[in-house]
Amino acid sequence: MTTANPLRTALPSPSPRRPRGLKRTAFGLMLSTSVAVGLLAGAMPARAEPPELTGAAWAAADRAYAAQRDKKYSETVTYAREALKLRPDVPRLWLLLMDALEAQGKTAEAVAAGNQAIAAGITDQTLVARVRAQSKILAQAPSLAANKALEASNPKAAVEAAKKAIALVPDDLSYRMLLVYALIADGQIEAAEKAAGEAVEVDPQSFLPRTLRGYLRERLGRIAEAEQDFDTALKDEVLSGATARDVRLVMADAAIAAGHPQRAIKLLEQVQPQDAAIAGRLRVARAQEKNPNLVPDKAFQSLPVPYQKCVDTPYGPSCSLVPATTPPGGGVSDTPGYDAALEAFNAYRDGNDALAETRIREALKDNPGNPTWRRLLVDTLERARKFKDLDVAIRDAIAQGDTDPTLLALRAANEKRLAEPLAEQAIKELARGKAPAAVTLARQAVERAPDALVFRIVLINALMAAGQLKEAEAAAAGAVADNPREPLPHVLRGYLVQKLGQRDEAVKEFDTALASPVLTDLEDLNFRLIAANAALAAGQAAEALKLLEPLDAGKNKEIVPLHKQAEALVKAPGGPRPALVQPVVLCQPTFYGIICSVFAGQSMQVAGAGLNPAAPGYAAASAAYAAFGRRDYSTAIAEARRAVDAEPGNTSYQVLLLNALTSAGRYQEAEAVANRLLAGNPRDVTLLVQRGNLRMRARDFTGAIQDFRAALASGRLPAGQVRQVRLSLADAGLSAKQPAIALDALAPYRGEASYEVQARVGFAALALDDKEGALEAFTLAAAGARSGQERMAMLTARIGVLSQLGRKEEARQLFLSAYNSGALRGMKAVDLAVLASQAGEDDLAYEYFSEANSRWQLRGTNLINAGYAARHTYHNAEAVDYFKSAIDEAREGKLQLDPQYLFGLRREVAELSRTWGAYASVSYGAVGVAPGSYLAPPSPGANHTIGAGGEIYWRPPGIGYRDGSIFELFVRGFGTLYSDAGGPTGIDTIQGGAGARWKPFKSENLVLEVSYLFPVGQYARDDVLLRAAYSKSEGTDLRVDVDNWRAWQIYADYNYFLMTPQTVATFEARYGHAWRLDALSDHLVLWPYLAIGGGYDTGYATPFALGAGPGATLRYWFNEDEYTAPRSYLDLTLQYRFKLAGDDRAEGIFAGAFLSY
Repeated sequence: MTTANPLRTALPSPSPRRPRGLKRTAFGLMLSTSVAVGLLAGAMPARAEPPELTGAAWAAADRAYAAQRDKKYSETVTYAREALKLRPDVPRLWLLLMDALEAQGKTAEAVAAGNQAIAAGITDQTLVARVRAQSKILAQAPSLAANKALEASNPKAAVEAAKKAIALVPDDLSYRMLLVYALIADGQIEAAEKAAGEAVEVDPQSFLPRTLRGYLRERLGRIAEAEQDFDTALKDEVLSGATARDVRLVMADAAIAAGHPQRAIKLLEQVQPQDAAIAGRLRVARAQEKNPNLVPDKAFQSLPVPYQKCVDTPYGPSCSLVPATTPPGGGVSDTPGYDAALEAFNAYRDGNDALAETRIREALKDNPGNPTWRRLLVDTLERARKFKDLDVAIRDAIAQGDTDPTLLALRAANEKRLAEPLAEQAIKELARGKAPAAVTLARQAVERAPDALVFRIVLINALMAAGQLKEAEAAAAGAVADNPREPLPHVLRGYLVQKLGQRDEAVKEFDTALASPVLTDLEDLNFRLIAANAALAAGQAAEALKLLEPLDAGKNKEIVPLHKQAEALVKAPGGPRPALVQPVVLCQPTFYGIICSVFAGQSMQVAGAGLNPAAPGYAAASAAYAAFGRRDYSTAIAEARRAVDAEPGNTSYQVLLLNALTSAGRYQEAEAVANRLLAGNPRDVTLLVQRGNLRMRARDFTGAIQDFRAALASGRLPAGQVRQVRLSLADAGLSAKQPAIALDALAPYRGEASYEVQARVGFAALALDDKEGALEAFTLAAAGARSGQERMAMLTARIGVLSQLGRKEEARQLFLSAYNSGALRGMKAVDLAVLASQAGEDDLAYEYFSEANSRWQLRGTNLINAGYAARHTYHNAEAVDYFKSAIDEAREGKLQLDPQYLFGLRREVAELSRTWGAYASVSYGAVGVAPGSYLAPPSPGANHTIGAGGEIYWRPPGIGYRDGSIFELFVRGFGTLYSDAGGPTGIDTIQGGAGARWKPFKSENLVLEVSYLFPVGQYARDDVLLRAAYSKSEGTDLRVDVDNWRAWQIYADYNYFLMTPQTVATFEARYGHAWRLDALSDHLVLWPYLAIGGGYDTGYATPFALGAGPGATLRYWFNEDEYTAPRSYLDLTLQYRFKLAGDDRAEGIFAGAFLSY
């Protein structure tokens, strides 16, 4: 019989071992042509056919084929399996089964059946080809899932999906390479190296897995092995053209990073030297030959991953290598300018801006096109507040082609800073009556920062004062065009166009200004008075009355004269009209910048409308303004107070006093003035925002939140101020430790990728423990950072969050990438040390902490950070010194530490400085009781005996204590003092011992021990003991912050005697609550608990014993000083055990005393 379709075709998968004469793709993937199985079979040697089917096997097979013809595939499967039970050696039956399963869409089951056939010894090429083809189809789904997981930054899911694809097609190179990249993305470098090795085994001659394994071995510091892989990869004959060029670039980068520039040059000699990437690497390598220090040490640890670009095909992903954009040390230059630049970076890091500027300018003379050096000059000038020089540097950078958005944003901010002194001087010139000079200065300010409305208002005011009304109207028209939603320029243009004879245009401008939803009460009053005066001057009395109608005459007496004038004109339309009165523009420099307001003219006698020579306090207010202009804030405050005393109702005087107090830093007094002003004008959003800022400076964050929220809720904020107020509200929320408020304030801007927004979003998310959200925001903020300080802040934040997420390798690589690129050269040694410590680069952290300490830069919490960095790198003596210095600062009040945290530092000092110690114990009773220290051995006494013993141990220098890992040598002796059974006691029972123990893990209490037991008494043994012990606990140390706490402990050990084989094991768990007995001593702790414990001893007829019961331990701590926590304690323990299982020795009283010294 034959299958229903004996000439099925299959698509062979890429051959992992193709003839070397064939060319592969960049991934080494050869796609075979689909070939009919019959043709393949004809080309193969003859093979023995299985015997014909007979009997029950034939009957089952016949039914299976009949069901297949009738498309009853479920029955086909049933009968085919029945036939295969009798004749598993027939390939066509397996093929029939696979056909039926595949016809039902059960491809996975069909593959499983095929693999079962192959496992049963079937070698039929048609079946093998079918299994492989179907496996490839099944593997496409996990392959695609792996690629999508990588795109979604979910490398763990990618690893699992790639493994599934490999399980389906183990000899497919593409899926194995996909696994390698997924492991790299997950930070599993060692696992990735192993996976790359397995890929090499699939295709030993392919350049791709060997190149990638070489890269990974380089990352792991196995340089010689890496270079051996690279050399072998270059022998692959398919390497040519762009593929060969890219591979050689990857290998050259590795050589440079490993400090082998000659190897890099040799690798690149055979490639076109005019290639920019080749030329860049040759330049670095040649410079490295002359000065090996140009490329940072251990640059190989942060070598960029060769870019992998994969495209899914029906045969699996097809991938190609792309080298890094720049080589390690890409900023290296062999020009003389490099030395000057390096000195500049170091000077900037040390805070020496003058030297940094001098040296980086020298470097730029030799290499003016270096963007990194130009950015250092920009950062230096900004930090030094040399804004004019900064402007020149920014313009030069932009002229060189630097269009970084952060640089353009910095230019805009700097232009405003440069324009502000010009505008301030213009205001001073106006006060002196020198309007032409004011116009010149104001024009310069506007030209410098055309987007700043306040400078345009200063210019309009100066032009009106100079009598240049047409020019003033043109300036006002420009301000209106660029700021259509700001009411102030509309009011000024309304006056000016009416003055120039355009009454209809004036009405439009006044209406626009008065329709603004952001007017304060004071602005609404003054703008209506200005508009009403303009209406009266035009003879439109009814319009004037309409404008005055919304105002409360009882509250605003200033409207009475105008109201009377309007009523008179209504009665006698031909009567005299009032003159058009010019509005008063009052601009004043403040702590927040220049603030401009517009008031009705003096002849309208409006309170708070400006400086009226006839008004009380005019002379004092004028003197205050003059003092304010020259930044003499003490005089300004005194004169402003005199003006306020003379006319308490004059709002202008009150605002003047408020601004003077704020500029002088007297925030509480300024807030009191703001409170008075807001009591009279509660809807004044400008005052609300100003008081909110005052409260921020006074650290009244709750009050600031209330003010900023009220300003936003009023709907009266000018559109241009809403964003800044929301940012201020976010700052207040973060400072008040209410991050939800910050996120709510920033909600309208969450899609904005600016530093100002995303940095705040990041810190708010971090405060809410949304670490992934914080990382995403910090990454966006880093891209939008405009200054070196902002970039460093986001780098620090990202490294910190990655560390908290457990993504240590990513944090480390992020740090090393920035460090090796030179981006961190401007950081101070102490800041660099902290960052290196966060990233897990302990050796580097220790070096920079040491450098900072030598410069007397360490204080506060950085002393603690330095102590842990020293501990992590096994510099115990330095760690002790750092911790002691921190303890001194805490004792002197310079460093605020939680009492228990301070106690923890003293515990660190005690542990780091310990070189020897001793244990002594006396015990009686039940088995299964843990020793008083996890390092000490349990009492060897038997049931109903009193045992006693002691030990002295020594920690060898250098290896005794290494960041929590402990190695000790000891001698000990134990004996029996009393036995209920009348057994041996006294000297004859003393068992001596000497050996070593090792706690290999710093964070886990696993102890491994070997000791030689020698007899002191005649009943002791001569043997070798192997011991392993593990414990975990909480609350067993002394607490100084509370007087009672939860305490628990688990302990287990295993002991094996080699010479006289015997196994002894002990385990115990305790759970209870500890009380410090302060009435007796604050170092005395009582710990009652429930315990369960037992033992296993092959020396007994019943080895196992298990008991449980209540107990208590009284512990007294002693042997401390001002720097060390108590190093010794004495335990008195009493327990009663009820037998739960096993031998009777689990039951009874246990009593003991244990001394640790």
